[in-house]
Amino acid sequence: MNDQASRLRSMAQGHHADPPLFAARVMAITSGKGGVGKTNVVAGLAQSLAQQGQRVVVMDADFGLANLDILLGLSPKYTLEHVLRGEKVLEEILLESPYGVRIIPASSGIQELTRLDTAAELRLVQGLQRVAETADWLLIDTAAGIHDSVVKLLMAAQEVILVTTPEPTSLVDAYAMVKVLHLRDAAKPLWLLINNGQSLDEAQETVEQLQAATERFLGKQLRVLGAVPSDPHVLQAVRQQKGVVDLFPRSPAAQAFRALAGQLLGQVSLQPDGFAAFWRQLASDDAP
Repeated sequence: MNDQASRLRSMAQGHHADPPLFAARVMAITSGKGGVGKTNVVAGLAQSLAQQGQRVVVMDADFGLANLDILLGLSPKYTLEHVLRGEKVLEEILLESPYGVRIIPASSGIQELTRLDTAAELRLVQGLQRVAETADWLLIDTAAGIHDSVVKLLMAAQEVILVTTPEPTSLVDAYAMVKVLHLRDAAKPLWLLINNGQSLDEAQETVEQLQAATERFLGKQLRVLGAVPSDPHVLQAVRQQKGVVDLFPRSPAAQAFRALAGQLLGQVSLQPDGFAAFWRQLASDDAP
């Protein structure tokens, strides 16, 4: 166990005999509350990035629900739980979804990612390192809310996308998430995405309301990624267990996801060693 702990610390600090460059851009997608369509956003962005030639891996880190595979009509035989128990390696549980997006499926109710023992952490980091060598993006679908385990994942990621809707309760919870992240690290890149708006005017009004609150009470200016309109095609895609980008490529939501992916591709990654930096932060003792 001591040897394993030593190896894990060495990996977390970036010490390797022949150190590779893990350039995968690590982005966490979260929300202040459930029911805002966060997992649909993850699927839409992942498929849109893959359509544009990007190699995308999505890790389902919502251990309470773990429904990304269900949303895309995938049936995992094995999940992250089998990797953490040492029964499988990460490559054996990867699922291929449309457009070549690879999914790391979670299992509802398993031990939280940030509370693993040393052996489980070692298995996970080794697997993620191997996967990161062949990926341009690592998207993390977190649980909703401001639980410590969620916040730690968000702080470890290079960038965070906060998904909210125009509903007042969603806005209040979104502000709470902004406040928590701001107090942890005021410089953390935080993107705001408005989902399920009835119109561009409503989406813009939502942005302005949240911006006004964050500027007044936190002195913070949010980065606005954009908006995904309310679109009945999304519900139809969910019912058929397919991504809207895959099933209805010309729908308003699919077009919005492609535009959002294009915007993200136009931004320069802040850290060249995205995954290595992610794991160093996640493994640090002083993270929340």
